[in-house]
Amino acid sequence: MKCLICKQGETHPGHATVTLERDSATLVFKGVPADICGNCGEEYIQEVVTARMLAQAEECVSRGVQVDVRRYQAA
Repeated sequence: MKCLICKQGETHPGHATVTLERDSATLVFKGVPADICGNCGEEYIQEVVTARMLAQAEECVSRGVQVDVRRYQAA
């Protein structure tokens, strides 16, 4: 797809690192599947992947985790 940000580049499949912060918790997901713009590097993550990361993040926060770094794993 054409990048919505730079309007120049095309996206291609790749992997991203996503950092989520809430209150005193910082969660880092590595190897997240994403479509990445070859021109500006903008990362597009599918809704189902985002929902899975947010569910995992919510679980971590509810357990009192302050810092967590993990490799993304699909269900």
